[in-house]
Amino acid sequence: MTPWQKENLKYLQEKGNQPAWSSSASDETEDMSQAHEDELTEETLFEAEQAIEETDDEKEGLPEPEKKARSFADRLPNLKAYRNQVLIRRLALIIGLLMIPLLIVLYFVSPLSRLANVVVKGNQEVSAEAILENSDLAVNEEMWPQFFERNQSVAAIKKELPRIKNASISLSGINRFDITVTEFQEVALLAKDGGYAPVLENGAVLEDISEQPEEGLPVLENFSAEDKIKATLSAYQELSSEIRDGISQIKYTPRDSNDELLTLFMNDGNQVIVNISNMVSQMQYYPQIAKDLTEDSIVDMEVGIFTYPISNTQEDDADENQTADSDS
Repeated sequence: MTPWQKENLKYLQEKGNQPAWSSSASDETEDMSQAHEDELTEETLFEAEQAIEETDDEKEGLPEPEKKARSFADRLPNLKAYRNQVLIRRLALIIGLLMIPLLIVLYFVSPLSRLANVVVKGNQEVSAEAILENSDLAVNEEMWPQFFERNQSVAAIKKELPRIKNASISLSGINRFDITVTEFQEVALLAKDGGYAPVLENGAVLEDISEQPEEGLPVLENFSAEDKIKATLSAYQELSSEIRDGISQIKYTPRDSNDELLTLFMNDGNQVIVNISNMVSQMQYYPQIAKDLTEDSIVDMEVGIFTYPISNTQEDDADENQTADSDS
């Protein structure tokens, strides 16, 4: 064997059946393959991206500059419509601002700005004509100045018409006023100048004198001071309806020692002497006292409560008159 053959045999014995190339060569081959695969992957991704971009361009069907031009053209009608809307709004605002003063002027020169009618409500004893006359309201005159001065009109009505307790003026409809009033109620009659004058619940005595008394109202007699009238009526209003209905006449009968003394003439024929300040507290016992009386009597409540027949006082008065006649 030649020396080369010997060396080759030795090499084969040492390496066995392993291939002639080394592992490093294999590694290099694998690295080259991996690099080739990476290049293929990058190329594939690039081609995919290009394909997507081309697909989008195909979908849009236009190049980029022409696409931008078409987008602006699409927005142009909307921009014109928006500008038209803004212009219409501004024009409407200007026209509205100009129309407001024009409408105001037309209103004040039209008949709608003048008072057309006045209606009176709530009156019973006072006539509507008297209320209108004293209100100083003028039909067919400017309405708003009269409306803003309605408090003066109400004050004039209450001043000139004592029966009016409250009054109010309100706008009704376009150019009409309503005057709503409430009246003081008549609670008594004052015997005066041979007739009977109405007395209101506030103590005011009216000048409307009638010849005959009105049924259902007590007659006040011998009263001259307004404060006594008011105090008597205030106490009278606090009595029960049963007792009030039983009083036909209230006579002021003061004494030197008592200026509050009243004589009440009852419908059942009895007479009650009572103080103004004690009327409410003491008259509540009258119904029970009246049941126990067997004849017309005087119920004296000035100091305590005691009774005596009216006939006794008539006899005393007769004796006094006879004595006076004999002395004369």
